[in-house]
Amino acid sequence: MRKLSILTVLSASLLIVACKSKKVIVDATKEESRITLDNRVLVNGILDNQLSFNTFSAKAKSAVAINKDNYDATLNIKIKNQEAIWISITTVFGIEAARVLITPTRFRMMNRINGTYIDEPFAFLHQFASEEITYGNLQAMMVGNMIDQALTYSNEAKKGDLGYLLSGFKNDLNFLVRTDDNFRVTNCSLSTYNQEHQVNTDYSDFALIGKHPVPKDIRLTANSSAVKLELQLKYNRIALNEAVEMPFTIPSKYKPLSGIR
Repeated sequence: MRKLSILTVLSASLLIVACKSKKVIVDATKEESRITLDNRVLVNGILDNQLSFNTFSAKAKSAVAINKDNYDATLNIKIKNQEAIWISITTVFGIEAARVLITPTRFRMMNRINGTYIDEPFAFLHQFASEEITYGNLQAMMVGNMIDQALTYSNEAKKGDLGYLLSGFKNDLNFLVRTDDNFRVTNCSLSTYNQEHQVNTDYSDFALIGKHPVPKDIRLTANSSAVKLELQLKYNRIALNEAVEMPFTIPSKYKPLSGIR
């Protein structure tokens, strides 16, 4: 139950993102591998559609399936650009089950159901993800932006029937970014050696927020030998550049969650 609780919170926070791998590029599908482009042309096209903000706040309905277990919850999400991600997870009964605070240097989570908490350096997350995963990656995935590594470590860009593809790797992280014909990111795939671990994130139902497209529907699937995860986020309210508060005080009676390393 302890392990399942950790995985549930991490998946709700979009933190289960790619296990360690060798340098293997994700293969594009045949019909999408038509015309090779200059990497910078595609990167610039995607950058023109990236969401720019000081603060991002949203409310989302979420559905999480971990192996054979299913959960429904409401997430209240607040982001201060390049500073912090704050998430409050509420059950269908309106009870706050957990609260998460992520910064570029630290991961903090408190479980209000059993009175436990985690307060660790950001590197704690590398137990569940590649060491190449950064705070910027997590923030990008939550708003549908391109991951950091694709800006400088992409080595192949193509135009196909379904849009554009940008792929590459950095150390143990292999990535494939797909866009539609309007350069909106529609998919981000992270892959491990021999496809033993796969994480796939799809973005759809775009809305114009601040003149930039933002996906209101985010679906993440992750498969490994130990865990099969499916997560859907459906944003029903999005606001930019509003004043946000991120209250996070761990009660003195809470106990550190043991057995997490």
